[in-house]
Amino acid sequence: MLKPIVLSILLVASFTTGYSQIVNIESLRSAADSNGWYGTENFNITYTKNTRELFELNNNFTAQYKQDKSTWLFLNTWDVSIAANEKLEQNLLFHARYGYKQNEWLTYEALGQYQQNRPLRIRDRILTGGGTRFTLFEKPTRKGFLGTLILYEYENELDNNIERHDPRFSAYLSTYLAKKDKLQWSTTVYYQPRIDYWEDFRTSIQTQLKLGIIKKLFFVSTLNMTYDAFPVQDEDIPNLTVKWVNGLALTF
Repeated sequence: MLKPIVLSILLVASFTTGYSQIVNIESLRSAADSNGWYGTENFNITYTKNTRELFELNNNFTAQYKQDKSTWLFLNTWDVSIAANEKLEQNLLFHARYGYKQNEWLTYEALGQYQQNRPLRIRDRILTGGGTRFTLFEKPTRKGFLGTLILYEYENELDNNIERHDPRFSAYLSTYLAKKDKLQWSTTVYYQPRIDYWEDFRTSIQTQLKLGIIKKLFFVSTLNMTYDAFPVQDEDIPNLTVKWVNGLALTF
């Protein structure tokens, strides 16, 4: 009983929190196959380059609950940005996802997400949708997955209140390698075009390395690169953004 209570308290306590353009859920999934709760609390110091150079203090909380064929995944992130001669900025993300494993190679997924990103001038972005996740190969030390989803996206730009209502297709290819609890490496590639206008697309690649320090404590280094063909209508917002995160992660 204690673990679900602690996880619930942490999830609620961290709800006022942010992230980047495409959220890589694959790197946040638990490798645990047993039923029950699994979670990660991760504090980072981050270097970001988009419209300017920033240093960020970042706190990520992830919780996963598995029961037989069903898996629930929750993510909440809080960012504070520090830049010379500029005020602190705070961003927000909350993501919830449900998966039902039909068989060894097919899983059905549904998701909901709310996001704010002030450096990229996004006031609100809401995603809902669902699709399928295919297991390409799955061994204790290596895994590969292919996902395809249909999404509805609502976006409100920060400075001009321009609103968008777009259907998007989302595909991802993910690989995972591990050596017991000492080393974990994952890479995920995302592609998200608008269904009604394929020239408007986002693509992202993320590579993450986790090195075990002591039991349940890891050093984590994550490199994320995202290209958005049509970002918000602000000449200062680049098409390509880069984010490199280094920090410690505590699992429970």
